Amino acid sequence: MSNRRNDIEETEIRIISKHGQERGGEKEPSKKSAGKIVLAVIAAACVLVALYGVIFLLPKIEELELRSTAPETEIQTETNEKQKPVEAEAGNATSEAQAKGFTTMRDTTVNNIGLTILTPENARAELRIGGEAAKDSSAVLVVEAADIRADNGDIVGTYVDRGALVSKGQSKAGFCAIIDGAMTVGVADATPYLEQAIESEGYFFRQYPLVVAGQVVENKPKGKSLRKALAELNGRHVVILSRGETSFHDFSQALADLGVSNAIYLVGSKAYGFAKDETGGKTEFGLRSTSPAQNVNYLVWR
Repeated sequence: MSNRRNDIEETEIRIISKHGQERGGEKEPSKKSAGKIVLAVIAAACVLVALYGVIFLLPKIEELELRSTAPETEIQTETNEKQKPVEAEAGNATSEAQAKGFTTMRDTTVNNIGLTILTPENARAELRIGGEAAKDSSAVLVVEAADIRADNGDIVGTYVDRGALVSKGQSKAGFCAIIDGAMTVGVADATPYLEQAIESEGYFFRQYPLVVAGQVVENKPKGKSLRKALAELNGRHVVILSRGETSFHDFSQALADLGVSNAIYLVGSKAYGFAKDETGGKTEFGLRSTSPAQNVNYLVWR
């Protein structure tokens, strides 16, 4: 290569810079070009980092998120699936228990007299006239209430059916009144419960008194028979049956010794009735007539 500035050999290339400076084989890059190169390099690096994140890091992040959320989701799902049916079943059971009526039956012996105590649960009492009451499938306890005259078939004593005075008379001092669903059993020749039963469209009937205030009441009828009573025992109204034939006096004394506070007689002997237990099992007592008297009447709990 010649040292002369203006002499160029055939095989040589002269490079003249922007500022008029010559370089032997390469043009010196400007500052602007260098900046562009740096930016390009940085952009390329950013793209590479982003690609690396997408290809390598994102799946791992998603995997970590799945690992952290999956157990919680599974536990929550399992809890919901197991708890909801239990709560629903518990609610249904509670509602069904509250709505379903039944009668508990307990046998006991007092003064060598066998007694069966029938206690209605979740049921309300009413009076019904006619033999159809003995076929009521919704009833949990049915027992004959007032006596029927043998000569004309009328109900003996005062009788009120849903506020209507069906029969009038005071041959017996014992009474049962059902007013606004509440039952009262007592002994009185005259009682305001009669008028209240009429005014409130309630129920009322009379029968022989057996026990009043825990004391035995003597009755005229003698002899022995199967006995039934509507009694107040431990604050509950129950029906008590004798499992064998007994006299009025002995039956009343057994009731008093059992702890009955008040009691009146119900139609005894072979008068028909039934009770249903908690499972729906039906226990019948007495004989069911195929042609019952027109005014046969029943206490019905349902």
